[in-house]
Amino acid sequence: MPSPMNVRSMRPDELDAAVSVWRAANVARGAPHGAGRTARIRTKLSASDALPFVALRPRVVGMALAEPGRLDDGAGEPDPSLLHISMVFVHPAAQRTGVGLPLLLHVLEGARPLGYQRASVWTSSENTPARELYKRAGMTLTGKTTPLRSSLALQYESPTGAQPACPPLVG
Repeated sequence: MPSPMNVRSMRPDELDAAVSVWRAANVARGAPHGAGRTARIRTKLSASDALPFVALRPRVVGMALAEPGRLDDGAGEPDPSLLHISMVFVHPAAQRTGVGLPLLLHVLEGARPLGYQRASVWTSSENTPARELYKRAGMTLTGKTTPLRSSLALQYESPTGAQPACPPLVG
């Protein structure tokens, strides 16, 4: 049985651990990234408008990043009603142990007090585990797609604060 988990906002001293989770998850799915991409992820997680989160058991085993959404599918002006979830990653050793759903629900539940009315996320049509996670969190397909190198990206969206019940989290 997995140890108890705490999900909360990421602290600055957890940046390296969150990036390590991101890197390990990408390597495990066959999509390793170089130093340049890793530096961009560090910058995104540290941005003043970033909403980074971590799942701890007791070390960081999951990470998520949400950012203010933009109109025109990210190309336009800021949309104050939309929170964009730009990444959700779980360390490979902790995948399928109950980390992803509480992490994602924490992001969604924290969005409404910040004034966001809905949240969206894009994922590859081939990323079945992510698609199942978003469905379990109460997110639905919007019908919007965009081409990727070898598949399509699908958009999921949900009203904030209206997610399925999840066991209470510490912290």
